[in-house]
Amino acid sequence: MVIGPSGSGKTTLLHKLGLTEDNDVVRKTPSLRFFERAIDTPGEFFDLPRFYHVLITTSSRCAITLLLVDPTNLKQFPSRFVRAIRSIVIGVINKTDLAKEDQIEVARKILYEAGVMEVVCVSALTGEGLTTLKYKIGQFIKLSGGV
Repeated sequence: MVIGPSGSGKTTLLHKLGLTEDNDVVRKTPSLRFFERAIDTPGEFFDLPRFYHVLITTSSRCAITLLLVDPTNLKQFPSRFVRAIRSIVIGVINKTDLAKEDQIEVARKILYEAGVMEVVCVSALTGEGLTTLKYKIGQFIKLSGGV
């Protein structure tokens, strides 16, 4: 499952990771979208605290949750938010091709304050860091006994 604020690149990242249908056009996600190996969530479910229960409940169906942040449009996450998520959480800083180093460091700090233990920097647009992210996902799936 991938969660994060609106515009952080959740759908694009899933598409680039090959977790959506090949012919699927990347567009705004209006509601939870279930794929064979992934769940895409609308940014509004993260932006509006009244929808957190949907994210928390859905996370119990996942081996891994990717918590995305866009360093060029930073939004504060609830402190220790990850504690409520019922799966392994990997922090992902997306859009690194557009960000300055100090923005990336602030994004990293926000993710650690949210409770993630692991942070990976990527650009879903250019593909930078996707190999590392796939590797980390594979490691955690093996540790969790998943497929």
